[in-house]
Amino acid sequence: MIQIDIKELAEIKATLSELRKLILEKGRSAKETILDNKGLMEYLKISATKAQKLRNEGKLAFSKESRTGKIWYRLSDVLTYLDSCYYGRF
Repeated sequence: MIQIDIKELAEIKATLSELRKLILEKGRSAKETILDNKGLMEYLKISATKAQKLRNEGKLAFSKESRTGKIWYRLSDVLTYLDSCYYGRF
């Protein structure tokens, strides 16, 4: 008989939730996929300061909710930014 304690059950639940999120996102286009600031930082592996610098310099488009200050990015805009940084072979 298999026994699972509450901590292990919570970990399984969190993993399943994350997998569900990834599966749902795979069906969305880049224009429909939205990242919050934390998601952007994880996706690009950058700091909050770097994300703010990209916004301030106008290098990365974003949306900002005026009341809470919450920031969102379209994946398509992030990919456009990455394309602008691309250097081909010499």
